[in-house]
Amino acid sequence: MAEIRSYRCRYTPRWREGEKHKTYEVPVSWWSYRDDRMDARCPAEKTKAIVSVMAYDAEEARRLVFREWGNYSMLIGVGQAKLKEVAA
Repeated sequence: MAEIRSYRCRYTPRWREGEKHKTYEVPVSWWSYRDDRMDARCPAEKTKAIVSVMAYDAEEARRLVFREWGNYSMLIGVGQAKLKEVAA
């Protein structure tokens, strides 16, 4: 089974008066090649990762991930944002 990597989103939400932002985890997936040289292409594999992002709501979290990962816009799949459980 392939390892699922985790990344942190470098974009932050705009400040809102009286609200606290939360940490969301957004799953992303894209197609990649194991050997990326032009003369040695192999079959594409689906790669998955989890992006941790700070936002005020799930829709904004997803939008921030799209903004950062925009260069993969045709190849990427961005899932639904889930609130990250914080240990007490």
